[in-house]
Amino acid sequence: MRITFLIVVVLSVLSPSLLSQEIIIPQNPLNGRLVFEEKGCIECHSIGGFGGTTGPSLTRDLYFGSVLELATIIWNHTPQMNRKFRQMTINRPQLTENEMLDLFGFLYYLRYLGEPGSVAKGKKLLEIKGCSGCHSIGASGGSIGPSFENIQQYASPLYIVQTMWNHGPAMQEQLKKSGVKYPILTGQDIADITMYIRQATMGNDEIRMAPGNPNKGKEVFDNKGCDNCHLTEGKAKRILAPNLRKLELKKSVTETASSMWNHGPMMLKEMKKESIDWPIFVNNEMADLIAYLYFLGFEDKSGDKNRGERTFKDKSCNSCHKTGREGKGPDLTKIKKFDSPIKMVQLMWNHASEMEDLLISQNKPWPTLDTGDMCDLYAYLKYITQK
Repeated sequence: MRITFLIVVVLSVLSPSLLSQEIIIPQNPLNGRLVFEEKGCIECHSIGGFGGTTGPSLTRDLYFGSVLELATIIWNHTPQMNRKFRQMTINRPQLTENEMLDLFGFLYYLRYLGEPGSVAKGKKLLEIKGCSGCHSIGASGGSIGPSFENIQQYASPLYIVQTMWNHGPAMQEQLKKSGVKYPILTGQDIADITMYIRQATMGNDEIRMAPGNPNKGKEVFDNKGCDNCHLTEGKAKRILAPNLRKLELKKSVTETASSMWNHGPMMLKEMKKESIDWPIFVNNEMADLIAYLYFLGFEDKSGDKNRGERTFKDKSCNSCHKTGREGKGPDLTKIKKFDSPIKMVQLMWNHASEMEDLLISQNKPWPTLDTGDMCDLYAYLKYITQK
């Protein structure tokens, strides 16, 4: 339920125009989960402890990134997967373009969810990080800051991070007065602390912050003045902080939130220098902002068609695929235009077994690619099919 709920909310609000991509984002991520199960992926790969163990777990410290990053991983492992298919006496599943899109959309969001928190670790962290010196739970803890009892209804990582952020300047001032070091937190720390607060306060009628709307997150990014210092598109008003697109934020909700928190003192210092007000987030704004930042890593970098043509030749693709005439493989110029990378990936997946058989008959190795190669190949194939 946790995976399904979060993915449904995020995907259902995403517009294809968000990052000016060619990829149409699936509107119903449940289809991706169904594809994962119906095509037999779950027989070899597990998600959250459910599924097979022949292949790697897809929720254990793995990040698949953009469409072509994931496509590269799958392509390079094609020979191993084909061997497993033969050993298990099952046919390699064929996917339609929509099924491939749904599957990739589903896998992309697995990393966004992060790992669940630990109550025991959360309790210990409140002491180690000095939180209990100012904040109380029940009869224990300090009284300088508000009691965690006050947020029992809103004990979700996103709400807690938003509350911490909004009180950041006041907390930093109090920490200086108390001689307490500013606590550095990991994404897992935030998940653990949240889990402990939720259990310890036993709040009824919990009110959860929705996972976030990336379209609204872009508006929050602009309206809160984040673009004063950070660049994502075009030019920042002041170049004071890293270009967030170049950072390639491949982080879960709590990891992104912890990065913002950990850089709080440095940001406050720079904002004071520039006479910029500390932004305050209300309602679902923090969740929307983090969803937007997460999507910065989904867009593939633009490939180069000239490099793609060289890769096409260097990897011996042209030994089977002739341009303008038939070869052992189909003439790619006669294929319907590549409207998105998904089209290329779907065709490569469906014909991978035939391609491997042909390479084996010619005593040729399976050509491995990196993500740059894949982006360049797409740029080249898109070019020759649109001529």
